[in-house]
Amino acid sequence: MITVSERLDGAVSILNICGKLSGGENYSLLSNKIVELLNKGYILFVLNLSEVNNADSTGIGELIVCLKRVKEKGGEIKLAAPSQKIDNLLHITNLERIFEIHPTERSALRSFGH
Repeated sequence: MITVSERLDGAVSILNICGKLSGGENYSLLSNKIVELLNKGYILFVLNLSEVNNADSTGIGELIVCLKRVKEKGGEIKLAAPSQKIDNLLHITNLERIFEIHPTERSALRSFGH
């Protein structure tokens, strides 16, 4: 189960994700939040993964769906502060090729010019 909280830093939506990114009862919670914000005109996102303790293939798939939706609107998603376990998973699945991954939320924000 995951929870997603949001806050804004200028034009950047920061989503703090907590729990396990996986299929199940909260599947699509993250992508629904992204769509909600896209519909409000936000296209720049930082996903703070510091409190994500695990992910399965469905959860990884949801990250990819989110990226696709944001890119379709001309936006960007940057991943921030993944735990060692999540960072390893992102590299094993070669997702570092499609996601910009930052060690901290601050560095992800700076990459947007904040």
